[in-house]
Amino acid sequence: VTSTTLAGNPPAAGSGNWTMVSGPNSPTITTPSSPTSTVTGMIAGAYIFRWTITNGACASSNDVQITIYALPTVSNAGTDQNLCNVTSTTFAGNMPTTGTGTWTLVSGPNSPTITTSSSPTSTVTGMIAGVYDFRWTISNGACPSSNDDVQITVYALPTTANAGPDQNLCNVTTATLAGNTP
Repeated sequence: VTSTTLAGNPPAAGSGNWTMVSGPNSPTITTPSSPTSTVTGMIAGAYIFRWTITNGACASSNDVQITIYALPTVSNAGTDQNLCNVTSTTFAGNMPTTGTGTWTLVSGPNSPTITTSSSPTSTVTGMIAGVYDFRWTISNGACPSSNDDVQITVYALPTTANAGPDQNLCNVTTATLAGNTP
């Protein structure tokens, strides 16, 4: 967001005034004397605004911190993987430029171990044959998270092929093959 509404208390005695103490830029306090003034022109970062009520020689003030978060990097979990007879693999997620990422298991035939869940290129170990769905989620503060799923399929080794015994035939036009059933 680029604007917000401040929420100071109305003065019972005296008058109030909003000032900015710190922040990444200089936004506009629309009505500094209003306890519920809007602030416009904000960018991502942490701001501190001070509400000061004065009455003659007396003053009272209180600060509020407002943090504006940028949208997180769009998540990309990488391409689906089809693997044969392995128990581990390496993810290929994108590196967040804004926010932090986390890998989670969505579904699968067991619960393998994600070595470093915050690394886009973490390894995952302890898999068995089956279809897994992993999610790469990038979050940043109060903003909606971005997530993308990758499907990893681990195939078991196929049955060892056996084509049957060699056949020596004489003067025939057909033969019966004798391969094993997988």
